[in-house]
Amino acid sequence: MLQRYRCPNCKSKLEIKRLFDLRYLLNCTKCSLSGIVLPSIDNQDEAYLSFLASYDKGQLPKDLKYEEVLQEEKVIRKENDIRRLVEDAGTALEKIPAPLRDALLSKSDYIVTYRIFEPQEPKFGCRPEEIPPIEPLSPSLKAIGIDRLYKFQEESCRAILDGKNVVIVAPTGAGKTEAFACPIIAKIHQEVSEAKLAGITASRVRALFVYPTKALTRDQIPKIENLAAPLGVQIAVFDGDIPKRERDKIIDESPDIIATNFDTVHAHLMNRTKFSFLLRRVKYLVVDEVHSYTGTFGTNVHFILKRLKRICGGFLWVAASATIENPKEFAQQLFGEEPELIESDQLRRSKMHFTMLFPSLRSHRSLALDLVEKTAKNNYGTIVFSSSHLGTELTAFYGRKRGINIAVHRAGLLANFRKTVEENFKKGLLTVIAATPTLELGIDIGRVDAIVSDLVPVTRLIQRTGRAGRRGQESLAFLVLRDSDPISQYYKNHPEDYFNDVEPGYIDPFNPVIADFHLLAASLDEPLKLNEFGEYENNIERLQKSFLLKQIRDKLFPDYKEVRKLLQNHNIRGIGESVAIKFAGKTIGERNMPLAMEELHKDAIYFLAGTRYRSKKFEFKSGAGYAEVERISPNYPYYTKALLDEWPTITHVFETKAVKGIEVSYCNLLIEKKVIGYVNIEIGKELGRGDRVMLEEPLSYKFTTKGFVFRAPMPKNALENSEEEEVDKTAMSAFHATEHVIIEGSNMITGGASQDMGGISLGTSGLIFVHDGTPGGNGASKALYDRLNKAYERGLKILSECPCSSISGCPRCTYSYRCGNNNEFLHKLAAKEVLERIRDGEETNVVEPLLGEKAIV
Repeated sequence: MLQRYRCPNCKSKLEIKRLFDLRYLLNCTKCSLSGIVLPSIDNQDEAYLSFLASYDKGQLPKDLKYEEVLQEEKVIRKENDIRRLVEDAGTALEKIPAPLRDALLSKSDYIVTYRIFEPQEPKFGCRPEEIPPIEPLSPSLKAIGIDRLYKFQEESCRAILDGKNVVIVAPTGAGKTEAFACPIIAKIHQEVSEAKLAGITASRVRALFVYPTKALTRDQIPKIENLAAPLGVQIAVFDGDIPKRERDKIIDESPDIIATNFDTVHAHLMNRTKFSFLLRRVKYLVVDEVHSYTGTFGTNVHFILKRLKRICGGFLWVAASATIENPKEFAQQLFGEEPELIESDQLRRSKMHFTMLFPSLRSHRSLALDLVEKTAKNNYGTIVFSSSHLGTELTAFYGRKRGINIAVHRAGLLANFRKTVEENFKKGLLTVIAATPTLELGIDIGRVDAIVSDLVPVTRLIQRTGRAGRRGQESLAFLVLRDSDPISQYYKNHPEDYFNDVEPGYIDPFNPVIADFHLLAASLDEPLKLNEFGEYENNIERLQKSFLLKQIRDKLFPDYKEVRKLLQNHNIRGIGESVAIKFAGKTIGERNMPLAMEELHKDAIYFLAGTRYRSKKFEFKSGAGYAEVERISPNYPYYTKALLDEWPTITHVFETKAVKGIEVSYCNLLIEKKVIGYVNIEIGKELGRGDRVMLEEPLSYKFTTKGFVFRAPMPKNALENSEEEEVDKTAMSAFHATEHVIIEGSNMITGGASQDMGGISLGTSGLIFVHDGTPGGNGASKALYDRLNKAYERGLKILSECPCSSISGCPRCTYSYRCGNNNEFLHKLAAKEVLERIRDGEETNVVEPLLGEKAIV
């Protein structure tokens, strides 16, 4: 191995650095001779030899200095270009906040785009007193500074008062709550007054306000109480965190409005509690942050709404969202009825500086931490968002090592822990929170001045950035692209497309697993009539054959003992059997299968609340399991990623269509998933592939889900140019890379749905399966199936714009950070040919998979 690298021009020391795209940057510290090379073998010695060869051939421009080489290769921007970006946004580099200026001039990252979002007031409507039923609320509205309603608030009030179901879309802090609360409080006040005049004094629950989290419920209630209390309209929070004595009081006194969540509604309906009987007279339902109810969670909520409507006999409903691509269509799918759409024209209430950055010379996490360090140093209250719990934990882990005052806030942590984090931030005892989407919603945690976010769809980013500047102050927002992600590379070259890729909401109303659970739950709510749930006739027939439902005269009754036992562990926010995480004899968390076996197999490293654990034992039998874990040293240098094997079996085809010339079938699938081993990933070197360790006894799990399949065209040119012994490997690598780029490259087209999907390419057959990652399905693969033509086009664009010719994987075009095969078998040029053949209309048909083909996940 070459131990020292010398400049061929002046014999001084050469510095060598690996770039995000597997190329190497070499720079002389004395004469500034610099160059970027892509060696045939990925190591520093080969890079140095390639550099020497380029020098000998006169291919290294001697008049270009280090920074100029980086600028020529679009690794960083020229300072003049950055100044122009800032000036085009309407300001000057010297006038922008210091943390932002430092970030723009860091010379370690490519500044993709910079924008200023100026505050914008929406159009005003009428005064509250101009709508007679709202008039009694005028003093309360004036007390919070509302003399005139915004136009969308007026439209909402009039529509709800007219008895229409509505979906309201308005930014965070724009007045959504007043838009739905005022007319409902007014209607309740009117009804109560009329009842008193008629001599009726019995109290009843008339409205249900449902929020996705308990924290958000408690955050919103004071605002609603300020409007309701002066009119004598009572409101109370009812959920699992309310003490029993208080719950009993709520049941006895029956307030006019109950604020809760769907978990509570579901549990009380099927257990026929006293609270469930209060719900039978609900006339108005508000579902706030409706964009939260997508995928598996949303599918469960769809059924809970059916069950609630069944016992109420119907209600007027309101859905509210900060932003979603298809609000009217999604709300109609969720509720089963068409609403009236009401939208605000407001964008932001305060000035925000937005910057999109690509980490050229470091990892995306290193960039995010550097931004957090800059904002924290300037006393900016900051939230750094990651879309996965592992990403959040790693950010906090590295942050503490840098001395940043940071804490974790994510699902899976105890409620008291999260509450303490929120309170400490609000009091100024904590500067930075590393969060998953738990803090995307409208909860007020105090003064937030800066947001640092990983790559999410623009609608989710708007939700996240809505956390900042709520006190009217100027704020910062940074979108950090990934260094090893095809779609990040795409947005680096096409930033405008990012703002046009708006997130659609999606659910799967015919998920058989979730449908079975809720049909059984509905039978516990109230025995089923024979003509109910006609669209689920096959599910009901199956449940009867399983003796879980039994017909008695004209109704279907559950086997109460067995059904309650079956439903007791059903989690509406996820699906799949649960695995308890045990430490020192106590349960400290849980994960659902099949994800549990990927994260908690023997010797897996698992993060929880900033602490790392090693799994000592994993057991799963008869629908339940546990993992025993032990703490490891904070200095342990690795974490793990599972190696997977999957085999798909088509059990039913729902529909088939042609996309260009490719036959694509959307179908029901039986997936057999195995964890066969894992790789050790060195902390700080996430781009590497890691060392493989195979499990002595692989873990296996079968589940039924939904997905689609197509047969990719053969890359004939690439195969002809391959050595005879490499032909099969080239074909497999072409199809595996095609599967990656279709899923990862289309992530924003489908609203970030790739995290809810899995993919399998079957050997040399060309068969590519894309499936929902949860048992029964979640609608994610259907979202991609419906947009597959665009996904093919974007995938080809990503591969065409990447300068690599890699036959073994490239982080900016063919890698997937979710790959269960360690990002191996990835032939870029062959995959490009596959997508070119699709573009040109080559025809293929789906065929039965042959046993013995190597499945690559």
